[in-house]
Amino acid sequence: MPAEGRGRQSRPRLEADLLLLVEGRDEVNLFDKFVRHCLDDDAQSVQVLEVGGKEQFRRQLALIKTAAQTRPTLRAIGVVRDADDSARSSFQSVCDGIRSVGYEPPGAHGEFSNAELPIGVFIVPDGSHGGAIETLCRESVRTKSAANCVDEYLACLTKHAALQSRNKDKTFTHAYLAALEDPIARVGEGAQKGVWNFHSQAFKGLSRFIRALASKGT
Repeated sequence: MPAEGRGRQSRPRLEADLLLLVEGRDEVNLFDKFVRHCLDDDAQSVQVLEVGGKEQFRRQLALIKTAAQTRPTLRAIGVVRDADDSARSSFQSVCDGIRSVGYEPPGAHGEFSNAELPIGVFIVPDGSHGGAIETLCRESVRTKSAANCVDEYLACLTKHAALQSRNKDKTFTHAYLAALEDPIARVGEGAQKGVWNFHSQAFKGLSRFIRALASKGT
């Protein structure tokens, strides 16, 4: 995707008329798989792009706007970001970034702006609570026996004041992935291998958002 420039962030190469912007490389791996799950044969209509983390969002969006000048068929952009400690603050931060480059942000989480180029924002897990994509992954496998074992492990760490991580969902997913027959390290890799249950109710809101993005291309 990136193609040009050395020592500075390069302009992304736009290869589809619908873009889904996510935080990092591992999120690209996860959402490439998730978009295929949601859209089947229409998945190629959506290009998943990383923005390099929250700090790089405005700059990357500005580069995308410049790149869009050579792709006048661009129809819509979806943005997915983790809520972390505050869904409200994360939504406001994304919307401020959208405005800063001259685009119109949506009025609410999970919606798209009514503009020439619609922009949609989804704050994971649900636009209301704190959390991250790992929150949805954890919820999607909560009925698995291995999940109970990992919960017991986290409870033991907590009991003995040995849990150093502030994000229990991320700790859970890493421990869950480590328990696989062929252990892996990242949630996106887990998605590629079919570890997370995308049919789970946990992913329903995000699935609706992806389908709403796809509908902008018709």
